[in-house]
Amino acid sequence: MRQRPLILLTSAVLAAHVALLAGPGMQEIWRTARITGSSPQELRFETRQITPEPPAPPAPEAPRIKAAPAAPKPAKPRPPPPKAQPQKAPPEQAPESLAVIGPTPPAPKPRTTALDGLLSGDGPGDSTPAAQSDTAATASDAQDSSDAGQPATTAGGENSGTGDGQAPADAKSSEEPPAPIGIGSPGYNGPMPPVRVPPSAHLEFEAKGSAKGFQYSAKAQLSFKTDGLTYQARQEVSAFLVGSRSQTSTGRITPHGLSPQRFGDKARSERAAHLDVDKGQITYSGNDEPQAASAGVQDRLSIFLQLASMIAAGPERYPPGTLIHINVTSARTTDVWTFTVDGPDTLELPAGTRQTIRLTRQPRKRYDQVAHLWIDPAMQYLPVRIRISQANGDFADLQLQSATVEKASQ
Repeated sequence: MRQRPLILLTSAVLAAHVALLAGPGMQEIWRTARITGSSPQELRFETRQITPEPPAPPAPEAPRIKAAPAAPKPAKPRPPPPKAQPQKAPPEQAPESLAVIGPTPPAPKPRTTALDGLLSGDGPGDSTPAAQSDTAATASDAQDSSDAGQPATTAGGENSGTGDGQAPADAKSSEEPPAPIGIGSPGYNGPMPPVRVPPSAHLEFEAKGSAKGFQYSAKAQLSFKTDGLTYQARQEVSAFLVGSRSQTSTGRITPHGLSPQRFGDKARSERAAHLDVDKGQITYSGNDEPQAASAGVQDRLSIFLQLASMIAAGPERYPPGTLIHINVTSARTTDVWTFTVDGPDTLELPAGTRQTIRLTRQPRKRYDQVAHLWIDPAMQYLPVRIRISQANGDFADLQLQSATVEKASQ
């Protein structure tokens, strides 16, 4: 019987250990349990709730001293909002096209070529607004100058006396001399010269020159076809990396020579002059102001063939010093050109030695071009050399390389 309390006590201790190992909940119970009783028979377990001590209150924090608020930084002034630009309504477009929002960018200016100013004669010296706005043209087109007109044999007539491309001193003055009245001018009532129009021909030239500071060599050709009633003329100059320029002239053959009806001048695009002698008016494709004219007016290509026709009909009528005034139109406007007959001149050309007659166009305006023309009596007075010089130093020099000339009709 003595062993019974010991067995019970041992069993209780083992049960407590098992409960302790069973889980954290039993561990808490074990910590709060105690065994009571004065004898083995009175042994019993008691549990009590152990109240944990309350945590110590936290130490009061020292009062924080608030710093004075910093002065607010001045706000940067905001730029005013951009003013809304008025926008033009885009033009109506096809349904498949995309609408463009905002102003339409300006169209790019057309690309220019180095030969644009040469041969054309419409540049800074022109009085028409279209010519003044066309800065692509060099001083070559500023040459709507005065020249060729009625044959007037004057004793001691003026000689050019100027180098290629050099205008006389009076042409550089601010005041330009008035244009003379020439063949084809409005109201001209002087005599019409006799002519002998050359036969059909095809001329090949070697061309050399300078355009905008660029030295170049090129090929050029001048073709002239006639059936005795009408004519077609074409001149073209083209060079690699320089560009090309062509001029065409078509019209009738009259008792007084060539009567142009259409003149075309083409570089990037073509501009044209339409001549109606019966109505006494010239109109232009570029909406330039129409010009008045009369019978005998020429264009910038036919003028060279007309001069050849005039001198071929009577060389004795044009001794050195003779002035010839003729109204000439470009693709934009007209002016009177004045040519001086310089006299005989021997040339060494790619086509061989030629005995020629030289004529020089005299500039009147500041930017007028100077044109030199050599005609060969042995070739029906057709041109064998043409040199055109600008006031800015640009020039084109066409020298005959080969020629095919039909037999002149009797």
